[in-house]
Amino acid sequence: MLSPKYSEWLASTGVSPLTLSTKRLPACVMTGCKLPPVSPCARKRKQVGHTNRFQLHGCTEVAAASDLLRQAQVQRSARVGMNGTLRSLRTADFPVRGHDDAPCQEVLLPQIVSPLSAAMPTHSEPCSSSTCSPSALKPEDMFYLVSRQIVSYTQPDAVLECLGSQWELHLPYLIKSSTLTDLYAACRKQRLPYPPHEPTGSKTGSGQRTGPHSRPETCLSHKKRKERKALDPIFMQLSIRDPAISKEALSFALRSLYVPDTSPERWSEGVLAAAIRLGIPPLFERCLTVMRANISPSTVCEFHGVASRYKEQSLMKECEKWLERHLVCELSNIYLKYLPFELLLKTVRSARVFTPSEYHLFKTVLYWVHLQLNPTVQVLPTHTSIIHFFSSWPREGPFLEQPEGQKYSILFQFLHLHGIADHHHLQEMQRSRIFPRSWLLNLFSTHYYTLLRGGDMALTDFSQQAVRFGLIIDREPQCCSQTVALWGFFFQMRVAKTDSNTHTFSLQRLKQWDAELPSRAWQRYPISTMPERLVHYQVVVQSQNGDQWQDFCSGPIHHEFGLTKPSCLSEVFKLSGLTLPILVTFALALPPL
Repeated sequence: MLSPKYSEWLASTGVSPLTLSTKRLPACVMTGCKLPPVSPCARKRKQVGHTNRFQLHGCTEVAAASDLLRQAQVQRSARVGMNGTLRSLRTADFPVRGHDDAPCQEVLLPQIVSPLSAAMPTHSEPCSSSTCSPSALKPEDMFYLVSRQIVSYTQPDAVLECLGSQWELHLPYLIKSSTLTDLYAACRKQRLPYPPHEPTGSKTGSGQRTGPHSRPETCLSHKKRKERKALDPIFMQLSIRDPAISKEALSFALRSLYVPDTSPERWSEGVLAAAIRLGIPPLFERCLTVMRANISPSTVCEFHGVASRYKEQSLMKECEKWLERHLVCELSNIYLKYLPFELLLKTVRSARVFTPSEYHLFKTVLYWVHLQLNPTVQVLPTHTSIIHFFSSWPREGPFLEQPEGQKYSILFQFLHLHGIADHHHLQEMQRSRIFPRSWLLNLFSTHYYTLLRGGDMALTDFSQQAVRFGLIIDREPQCCSQTVALWGFFFQMRVAKTDSNTHTFSLQRLKQWDAELPSRAWQRYPISTMPERLVHYQVVVQSQNGDQWQDFCSGPIHHEFGLTKPSCLSEVFKLSGLTLPILVTFALALPPL
């Protein structure tokens, strides 16, 4: 039972007795003391903050308990929580937790979405309690986050619809793209202005006349409508049919308009295609520069395909030069199967291709053919397995005469097979059943008659008939030597570095009793005792200087080698300023006397 004093005070405040509990009663009511006076402005409400919540003026503990509107709004804000996307973006940059880290629940009340924010990415999934990393965001969310941080959440000037998503763009950054600039200008011209003001009684757009009691539109309201229409963002549509341009590539290309120094997770074909489609020259040049600097066994085939598709000669040449240097030594793995036939043929035909010996280049081509016949192989088999594969070919006859192998015969035709003179390698070539009998007969006959003539080679084109030997210098000390045999003559290739940072390259003819010549050489190989022998040779040096490779060539040199010094030593080819790694190729040929 409430006391008369409390009933009188409760009636003056307008609070229902059902809304108050005993714990909310002030002490004056429970003790029967004198009640506080009610201010005449107690029923006036004031807005609190930007959240549109209201409370009574001069709110006290009891007055707050009687403010039902305030209580409902507070409960609703606690129940609804924050939008899932905004919550993940906020917690990704600022570790602020709201609502005591309680997970967001689905909103049951209808939401009002502004037309200007229609392109804002939203999520229907409830938020999780863990923060979201930027890499886990969708491409639209990532672009929205980066662009809004740059423009400080200002109103967009255009909304681009592309690849099933909408992207809010701003004019100072939009004009960096030639395609978007032209599209923006075209859409702005196509925007129809509001119809001019018509007097009362004329026909409206719906075919009805305005009656005498209708309210005519004043010039001032018409002017305001035109100004408001001019402030609305322009809606643009861009169609992209290139399958290489994904949403991630498009998002990065648009982000580069706001942050030019940003980098994608991986520079791929999609980024280059997006830069071309949107017309962003800085991004295009940067993409080409990064691709040229990151050519590797895993990317060279992809980058060359991209350059061929978009006719980028600079990137294409860089990939071809990389293959000339590293085809044999670095690409002889599983990535070899992605090398196109035309590109491999062009590399094999090049006179600048680096190979330790002609046999190594032959093995690389053989491995490539095996991978083309077995495209599902994920690991390159051993050399013995590959030889067994060709030697056990199910059909009769050599492989290059079969329908499956005829298209690969041109690759073997451009190899310098006459430079393979080791008897183990020749037996392997015969046992593998790759070459037709006519090819082997011609090869063996050439070897036989060359030995009978004292090493005379039928030399017509030095670049195509010289026998190549290669050296790799990739660590200290920067000196190296290797002994090679050619038709009964033994030569030692020498590379040394002097104190003045100069590298010297030279040849020396060895005698059968020299210590540098291994014993197995004069026991199993023919040795020519001719006192003098004319040799055509050439030294090609390739060195990496920073991100660029430099090529040096001595040109064809004719030298007559004797058995004693100084006639057994060749001319010294000197180069300065070389840095590791260094690839050295000696090309030798014995012309007819």
